[in-house]
Amino acid sequence: MEKINAEVFVTVAVLGSYKRAADKLGYTQAGISYIINSMEEQAGMKFFEREYGGVRLTQEGKELLPSMQKLYQDEQIVREQVDKIRGLETGEIRVLAINTVIVCYLPEILKEFKERYPGITIEVFDCDSPERATDLLVNNSADCAFMQIVSSDKLEIIPLGRQEDMLVVAKDHPLAKKKVFPIKELKDYPYIGCSEELDSYNYDLAREFGASLNQIMMVNNDFGCFAMISKGLGFGIHPKIMVKSSMFPVKGIPFDVESYTDITVGFRSYESLSLAARTFIDFVRTWKF
Repeated sequence: MEKINAEVFVTVAVLGSYKRAADKLGYTQAGISYIINSMEEQAGMKFFEREYGGVRLTQEGKELLPSMQKLYQDEQIVREQVDKIRGLETGEIRVLAINTVIVCYLPEILKEFKERYPGITIEVFDCDSPERATDLLVNNSADCAFMQIVSSDKLEIIPLGRQEDMLVVAKDHPLAKKKVFPIKELKDYPYIGCSEELDSYNYDLAREFGASLNQIMMVNNDFGCFAMISKGLGFGIHPKIMVKSSMFPVKGIPFDVESYTDITVGFRSYESLSLAARTFIDFVRTWKF
């Protein structure tokens, strides 16, 4: 292909819609369609096929996507370096984060970061699954992820801090009077939380100390969990800072063993990050978690 527009290709692939891609990039929908059609004609193959409500990648498009993502990333790096030479700080950062970080840390972090670098655009997506976050980072679909894992053979991981894990119950729950909860008794009470397939952290925690979880309700959202817990339907396991920040009438009880949620930030490699993403990582490392 003589003319390749990796930005348009990747944006359409991620958003699944010519219209949404046009809105994001400042094109008309007809302009996006023209660019894609031109690339397809030059390549002699279809990259996208229409479906109800949008478009999706063809098999050929899926095979081309990683190369397009790499090209798009390289183009961003060049543009940002040119902008920096001109005395500007611009760019785009795609951040994945667990709910604990989104609720308790990111608002203040991003407020200060945006004051320093107002030209940098930041997109935040919630992701509590380390496996899913790793895949998105490896596939160049995100720049960095705030996670709960401390090591990875696919990513660079920087430890940021840790938070004490607590048993969370309604304030009027009989267990709320306890000063400490014996972790081996977890199986004796109904548990409310994410499915193990989505986030295995609490299940691994229980197994580590020879306990198990009696799950009676799956709620894949921290606020939903707190809402159910506050009505006395069961208990949850959450970091201390989430309990302190909760708008629901819940109480956190320490376990009789030491247990902490590690907070880390992961990325493919520091050298491969765009200038904006490297600036963000350097800024985050100075923050107290």
